[in-house]
Amino acid sequence: MTGKVQCSSHGEGERTFVCTHLAGDAVALGFHRGEPTESNPFPDAWCNDCELIRAAHNGWNEQTEGLLKASVLCSRCYERARIRNTRTAVTLDDLAEVRWKCATCEEWHTGPCLDFGYSAPFYWNAEHEAANRRSELPASWGQRAKTFLDEDFCAIDDYDFFVRGLLRLPILGTAKYFSWGVWGSLSRQNFELLLEKNDDPERGKLPPMFSWLSNRIPEYPETLSLKLYAHIQPPHYRPHFEVEATDHPLSREYHMGVTPDRVKEIMLGRLRDAR
Repeated sequence: MTGKVQCSSHGEGERTFVCTHLAGDAVALGFHRGEPTESNPFPDAWCNDCELIRAAHNGWNEQTEGLLKASVLCSRCYERARIRNTRTAVTLDDLAEVRWKCATCEEWHTGPCLDFGYSAPFYWNAEHEAANRRSELPASWGQRAKTFLDEDFCAIDDYDFFVRGLLRLPILGTAKYFSWGVWGSLSRQNFELLLEKNDDPERGKLPPMFSWLSNRIPEYPETLSLKLYAHIQPPHYRPHFEVEATDHPLSREYHMGVTPDRVKEIMLGRLRDAR
Protein backbone atom coordinates (compact mmCIF):
# COMPACT_ATOMS: atom_id res chain seq x y z
CA MET A 1 0.00 0.00 0.00
CA THR A 2 1.22 3.47 -0.84
CA GLY A 3 -0.01 6.88 0.16
CA LYS A 4 0.69 9.87 2.32
CA VAL A 5 0.67 10.35 6.07
CA GLN A 6 0.76 13.49 8.19
CA CYS A 7 3.64 13.27 10.68
CA SER A 8 3.75 15.50 13.77
CA SER A 9 7.54 15.81 13.38
CA HIS A 10 8.06 15.96 9.62
CA GLY A 11 4.77 17.04 8.09
CA GLU A 12 3.37 15.18 5.10
CA GLY A 13 5.41 12.20 3.92
CA GLU A 14 5.25 8.79 2.36
CA ARG A 15 3.27 6.27 4.42
CA THR A 16 5.22 3.24 5.65
CA PHE A 17 4.48 0.28 7.92
CA VAL A 18 6.72 -1.18 10.64
CA CYS A 19 6.11 -3.49 13.56
CA THR A 20 5.09 -1.58 16.67
CA HIS A 21 8.40 -2.42 18.38
CA LEU A 22 10.28 -0.25 15.86
CA ALA A 23 8.14 2.83 16.42
CA GLY A 24 9.15 5.53 18.89
CA ASP A 25 12.64 5.59 20.40
CA ALA A 26 13.55 1.92 19.96
CA VAL A 27 17.27 1.19 19.48
CA ALA A 28 19.19 -1.93 18.34
CA LEU A 29 16.13 -4.19 18.00
CA GLY A 30 17.12 -5.34 14.53
CA PHE A 31 15.61 -4.17 11.26
CA HIS A 32 14.28 -6.63 8.67
CA ARG A 33 12.50 -5.82 5.42
CA GLY A 34 12.15 -6.88 1.84
CA GLU A 35 14.47 -5.48 -0.81
CA PRO A 36 13.66 -1.81 -1.54
CA THR A 37 12.67 -1.10 -5.13
CA GLU A 38 12.07 2.04 -7.14
CA SER A 39 8.32 1.56 -6.82
CA ASN A 40 8.54 0.59 -3.13
CA PRO A 41 11.56 2.26 -1.49
CA PHE A 42 10.20 1.66 2.02
CA PRO A 43 9.02 -1.96 2.25
CA ASP A 44 7.30 -3.15 5.43
CA ALA A 45 9.84 -3.66 8.23
CA TRP A 46 10.00 -5.62 11.48
CA CYS A 47 12.36 -6.28 14.41
CA ASN A 48 14.34 -9.36 15.44
CA ASP A 49 11.58 -10.68 17.70
CA CYS A 50 9.04 -10.45 14.90
CA GLU A 51 11.56 -12.09 12.56
CA LEU A 52 11.56 -15.12 14.89
CA ILE A 53 7.80 -15.38 14.40
CA ARG A 54 8.14 -15.03 10.63
CA ALA A 55 10.90 -17.65 10.42
CA ALA A 56 9.05 -20.11 12.66
CA HIS A 57 6.05 -20.01 10.31
CA ASN A 58 8.08 -20.00 7.07
CA GLY A 59 7.13 -16.48 6.12
CA TRP A 60 4.32 -14.00 6.48
CA ASN A 61 0.81 -15.39 6.10
CA GLU A 62 -2.61 -14.79 7.61
CA GLN A 63 -1.61 -16.57 10.81
CA THR A 64 1.71 -14.77 11.39
CA GLU A 65 0.36 -11.39 10.34
CA GLY A 66 -2.24 -11.78 13.05
CA LEU A 67 0.60 -12.03 15.58
CA LEU A 68 2.25 -8.82 14.42
CA LYS A 69 1.05 -5.35 15.38
CA ALA A 70 1.91 -2.69 12.82
CA SER A 71 2.48 1.04 13.19
CA VAL A 72 2.30 3.68 10.48
CA LEU A 73 5.33 5.97 10.10
CA CYS A 74 6.29 8.65 7.62
CA SER A 75 9.29 7.80 5.45
CA ARG A 76 11.65 9.99 7.50
CA CYS A 77 10.62 8.29 10.75
CA TYR A 78 11.03 4.95 8.93
CA GLU A 79 14.62 5.87 8.02
CA ARG A 80 15.26 6.95 11.61
CA ALA A 81 14.00 3.55 12.82
CA ARG A 82 16.19 1.77 10.26
CA ILE A 83 19.33 3.62 11.35
CA ARG A 84 18.71 3.23 15.08
CA ASN A 85 17.79 -0.46 14.93
CA THR A 86 20.10 -1.96 12.29
CA ARG A 87 22.39 -4.42 14.07
CA THR A 88 26.09 -4.46 13.13
CA ALA A 89 28.91 -6.92 13.87
CA VAL A 90 31.02 -4.20 15.53
CA THR A 91 29.40 -1.97 18.15
CA LEU A 92 30.51 1.12 20.03
CA ASP A 93 31.08 -1.18 23.02
CA ASP A 94 34.22 -2.38 21.25
CA LEU A 95 35.69 1.10 21.87
CA ALA A 96 34.81 1.22 25.55
CA GLU A 97 38.40 0.65 26.71
CA VAL A 98 40.20 2.90 24.22
CA ARG A 99 42.09 5.74 25.98
CA TRP A 100 42.74 8.98 24.13
CA LYS A 101 43.94 12.50 24.86
CA CYS A 102 41.67 15.40 23.91
CA ALA A 103 43.43 18.09 21.86
CA THR A 104 41.13 20.75 23.33
CA CYS A 105 41.17 20.08 27.06
CA GLU A 106 44.44 18.08 27.14
CA GLU A 107 42.74 15.50 29.37
CA TRP A 108 42.77 11.73 28.88
CA HIS A 109 39.43 10.04 28.19
CA THR A 110 38.19 6.47 27.83
CA GLY A 111 35.62 5.28 25.31
CA PRO A 112 34.57 6.29 21.81
CA CYS A 113 35.55 9.72 20.48
CA LEU A 114 32.64 10.81 18.29
CA ASP A 115 33.65 14.35 17.34
CA PHE A 116 36.54 15.58 15.16
CA GLY A 117 36.75 19.06 13.79
CA TYR A 118 38.62 21.85 12.06
CA SER A 119 39.52 25.18 13.66
CA ALA A 120 39.45 27.10 10.35
CA PRO A 121 38.23 26.79 6.75
CA PHE A 122 40.60 25.22 4.24
CA TYR A 123 41.11 28.62 2.62
CA TRP A 124 42.47 30.27 5.79
CA ASN A 125 46.27 30.60 5.55
CA ALA A 126 49.25 31.98 7.48
CA GLU A 127 48.89 35.44 5.93
CA HIS A 128 45.27 35.60 7.08
CA GLU A 129 46.28 34.41 10.54
CA ALA A 130 48.91 37.16 10.82
CA ALA A 131 46.31 39.76 9.85
CA ASN A 132 43.92 38.26 12.36
CA ARG A 133 46.45 38.54 15.19
CA ARG A 134 47.08 42.20 14.38
CA SER A 135 43.40 43.00 14.64
CA GLU A 136 41.37 43.65 17.74
CA LEU A 137 37.92 42.36 16.88
CA PRO A 138 35.02 44.34 18.33
CA ALA A 139 31.73 42.49 18.73
CA SER A 140 29.93 44.70 16.22
CA TRP A 141 29.94 43.50 12.59
CA GLY A 142 30.27 47.10 11.38
CA GLN A 143 33.63 47.41 13.14
CA ARG A 144 35.08 44.02 12.36
CA ALA A 145 38.26 43.65 10.33
CA LYS A 146 37.84 42.54 6.73
CA THR A 147 39.76 39.36 7.53
CA PHE A 148 39.05 37.62 10.82
CA LEU A 149 38.56 34.21 12.39
CA ASP A 150 36.91 33.36 15.69
CA GLU A 151 35.40 30.15 17.05
CA ASP A 152 32.23 30.43 14.97
CA PHE A 153 32.71 32.86 12.08
CA CYS A 154 35.34 33.66 9.46
CA ALA A 155 35.69 36.32 6.77
CA ILE A 156 38.53 36.62 4.27
CA ASP A 157 39.21 39.99 2.61
CA ASP A 158 35.59 41.00 3.17
CA TYR A 159 34.76 38.74 0.24
CA ASP A 160 34.55 35.10 1.43
CA PHE A 161 32.41 34.26 4.44
CA PHE A 162 32.16 31.08 6.49
CA VAL A 163 30.32 29.65 9.48
CA ARG A 164 31.38 26.74 11.67
CA GLY A 165 28.89 23.91 12.13
CA LEU A 166 28.35 20.20 12.57
CA LEU A 167 27.98 17.43 10.02
CA ARG A 168 26.22 14.76 12.07
CA LEU A 169 26.33 11.17 10.80
CA PRO A 170 23.83 8.85 12.52
CA ILE A 171 25.55 5.71 13.83
CA LEU A 172 23.77 2.50 12.87
CA GLY A 173 22.30 0.56 15.76
CA THR A 174 22.47 3.51 18.16
CA ALA A 175 20.78 6.80 18.96
CA LYS A 176 24.14 8.59 18.68
CA TYR A 177 25.88 10.65 16.02
CA PHE A 178 29.43 10.86 14.77
CA SER A 179 30.12 14.54 14.12
CA TRP A 180 32.52 16.35 11.83
CA GLY A 181 33.05 19.94 13.00
CA VAL A 182 33.49 21.73 9.67
CA TRP A 183 33.14 25.12 8.02
CA GLY A 184 30.70 26.04 5.29
CA SER A 185 30.61 29.10 3.08
CA LEU A 186 27.78 31.63 3.25
CA SER A 187 26.67 34.50 1.07
CA ARG A 188 27.43 37.96 2.45
CA GLN A 189 23.70 38.50 3.04
CA ASN A 190 23.29 35.29 5.07
CA PHE A 191 26.56 35.86 6.93
CA GLU A 192 25.56 39.34 8.05
CA LEU A 193 22.06 38.12 8.96
CA LEU A 194 23.51 35.34 11.09
CA LEU A 195 25.83 37.75 12.88
CA GLU A 196 22.95 40.14 13.46
CA LYS A 197 20.80 37.34 14.92
CA ASN A 198 23.64 35.65 16.82
CA ASP A 199 22.08 36.25 20.26
CA ASP A 200 18.46 36.41 19.14
CA PRO A 201 16.29 33.72 20.83
CA GLU A 202 14.39 33.45 17.53
CA ARG A 203 17.55 32.65 15.56
CA GLY A 204 16.63 28.99 15.24
CA LYS A 205 13.65 29.97 13.08
CA LEU A 206 15.86 31.27 10.27
CA PRO A 207 15.44 29.24 7.05
CA PRO A 208 18.24 26.88 5.92
CA MET A 209 21.15 28.67 4.28
CA PHE A 210 22.92 27.38 1.16
CA SER A 211 26.57 26.55 1.73
CA TRP A 212 29.63 24.85 0.23
CA LEU A 213 31.68 22.52 2.44
CA SER A 214 34.96 24.34 3.06
CA ASN A 215 37.24 21.67 4.54
CA ARG A 216 39.05 18.70 3.12
CA ILE A 217 38.30 15.56 5.14
CA PRO A 218 41.00 13.03 4.20
CA GLU A 219 38.88 10.02 5.18
CA TYR A 220 36.82 10.66 2.02
CA PRO A 221 37.37 11.55 -1.62
CA GLU A 222 37.53 15.31 -2.23
CA THR A 223 35.02 17.04 0.05
CA LEU A 224 35.69 20.69 -0.84
CA SER A 225 32.60 22.34 -2.30
CA LEU A 226 30.12 19.58 -1.56
CA LYS A 227 26.69 21.20 -1.49
CA LEU A 228 25.30 21.81 2.00
CA TYR A 229 22.43 23.52 3.74
CA ALA A 230 23.12 25.13 7.10
CA HIS A 231 20.21 24.57 9.49
CA ILE A 232 20.51 27.38 12.01
CA GLN A 233 20.14 26.46 15.69
CA PRO A 234 19.21 28.59 18.73
CA PRO A 235 21.90 30.83 20.28
CA HIS A 236 25.01 29.06 21.64
CA TYR A 237 24.49 26.10 19.29
CA ARG A 238 26.31 25.71 16.00
CA PRO A 239 24.43 25.11 12.73
CA HIS A 240 23.76 21.55 11.59
CA PHE A 241 24.88 21.00 8.01
CA GLU A 242 22.75 18.88 5.69
CA VAL A 243 24.63 17.27 2.77
CA GLU A 244 23.00 17.16 -0.64
CA ALA A 245 22.00 13.58 -1.47
CA THR A 246 24.56 12.20 -3.96
CA ASP A 247 26.73 9.10 -4.39
CA HIS A 248 29.64 10.73 -2.54
CA PRO A 249 30.63 8.52 0.45
CA LEU A 250 30.16 11.38 2.91
CA SER A 251 26.68 12.03 1.57
CA ARG A 252 25.79 8.34 1.79
CA GLU A 253 26.97 8.17 5.40
CA TYR A 254 24.99 11.31 6.22
CA HIS A 255 21.76 9.97 4.74
CA MET A 256 22.13 6.21 5.27
CA GLY A 257 24.11 6.12 8.52
CA VAL A 258 27.68 5.18 9.41
CA THR A 259 28.64 1.82 10.89
CA PRO A 260 30.36 1.56 14.29
CA ASP A 261 33.19 -0.22 12.46
CA ARG A 262 33.67 2.85 10.27
CA VAL A 263 33.60 5.09 13.36
CA LYS A 264 36.27 2.85 14.92
CA GLU A 265 38.39 3.11 11.76
CA ILE A 266 38.20 6.91 11.71
CA MET A 267 38.76 7.28 15.43
CA LEU A 268 41.79 5.00 15.68
CA GLY A 269 43.29 6.50 12.52
CA ARG A 270 42.92 10.05 13.83
CA LEU A 271 44.31 9.19 17.26
CA ARG A 272 47.23 7.33 15.68
CA ASP A 273 48.05 10.32 13.45
CA ALA A 274 47.90 12.66 16.47
CA ARG A 275 50.65 10.81 18.34
